[in-house]
Amino acid sequence: MSTTTSRRALTSPAVVTRLLNEAGIRPRRSLGQNFLIDANVLRMIEKAAALSPSDTVIEVGAGLGALTRLLVDRCAKVYALESDPRLFKILERELGPADNLVLLEADAARFDFGRLWEGKPPGGVKMVANLPYGIAATLLIDCLYNYAWIEEYTVTVQREIAERLTSKPGSKDYSAATVKVHCLARVKRVANISRNSFYPPPRVDSTVVHLERLEDTWGLDAAFDAMVTAAFSQRRKRLANSLSAAKGLPIEKKTVASALSALGLDPDSRAEQLSSAEFIELSNMLKEKG
Repeated sequence: MSTTTSRRALTSPAVVTRLLNEAGIRPRRSLGQNFLIDANVLRMIEKAAALSPSDTVIEVGAGLGALTRLLVDRCAKVYALESDPRLFKILERELGPADNLVLLEADAARFDFGRLWEGKPPGGVKMVANLPYGIAATLLIDCLYNYAWIEEYTVTVQREIAERLTSKPGSKDYSAATVKVHCLARVKRVANISRNSFYPPPRVDSTVVHLERLEDTWGLDAAFDAMVTAAFSQRRKRLANSLSAAKGLPIEKKTVASALSALGLDPDSRAEQLSSAEFIELSNMLKEKG
């Protein structure tokens, strides 16, 4: 797949520290700069993503290129984003000659992924990445809402985020992010990863999760997103109170209670008690009543 000339072991702690020292880089936790130094994790990600020679893959936070190189070796086309210009120069040097790699110096949190294509996106695009902790949940939700052509995600996230993404109604980790993601994708925990698999070690452990986009996601729009956010903004309050008190949501308390009753739910329900499917039903009914 690739025509790379440099084959330094990019998961080697010695190579990682040498590359960083040569470039005068002191990794910044605020940017999620923790570099993978465990080849076993790469193999785990490869298996979970079911990579094939026909795949088109997007990577966010390419770092020093350990995962990027694997993707380049296995896939038809790889688009790798890195926001730090110093790391970007290393990527260009180590991986730049690969003819199936497009390197982009860009902040994924502000990047329009639709710009990757001049016309219609190819089918079956995957995102495979060790996501920077600070943007992981927000980026996943944004991509699920706005880029239906990204069909699968195999991503490493902070373990706390993985707990939210895989939690069930009624649990302490169940949140607005849980509902939004479950409305758009099937989520599976792949494996936990020790913080010692990265250099420098982050303060938390990580988890690899796999998301497969659902085919039927109609009706999930900005209004639905705002409703779910408002529902969990005061999670200890009754849902009717939370929604009626939210700015920008002209919903009366009695309307919410009536809609819940019509769905066979307790009108005094709290947000954490409703499943993602029940939130969709509630949203649709409130739109009808509105």
